Amino acid sequence: MKFRFNVNITPEDYLEFNRIVMSEMPAGKKLIKKERIIISVFTVLCIILILLNEEGSDLIVAVVALLLSAILVQVLITPGMKLFVKLNVKSLTKTQGKMPYTEHSVIEFYDEVFVETSEDNKTEMKYSAIENVFVNDKLVAIFINKMQGYILPVASFESKEQMISLVRFISEKRQRV
Repeated sequence: MKFRFNVNITPEDYLEFNRIVMSEMPAGKKLIKKERIIISVFTVLCIILILLNEEGSDLIVAVVALLLSAILVQVLITPGMKLFVKLNVKSLTKTQGKMPYTEHSVIEFYDEVFVETSEDNKTEMKYSAIENVFVNDKLVAIFINKMQGYILPVASFESKEQMISLVRFISEKRQRV
């Protein structure tokens, strides 16, 4: 075994993971880009309909109002998504039952695989299953697909050097595959 971590994930860690998915990872950026395009196309279609059906001064007011609301939505879409995720995580913590993440686990990194062991299950993954690794000052996220991953909060590491060593180790293992 190369590394072993006792992982305790908080709702704030899960929120940060989702923030990363939405604003830092390609899948999240693509989703927001699609929403921006849909809003723009909808706005153009509405303006065309207004131009075809309205007359006089109401026409200018309607078009300006629609353009301003579309611009406002475009500006607020990213913060709105973050707020939506935050409210969703907050509502999850208030309900009884299983969270969408493993709150307490042990993750061990071996030469060929890494293993997450929790109270309910044991998952073994090869390094070839890792799609991406994201590191910031709050956590290390090991993505196994575009939206799912393992969360290692900074508190799981003994030091910053250990965190850097793990990221290097994973990078080397992924390159060999």
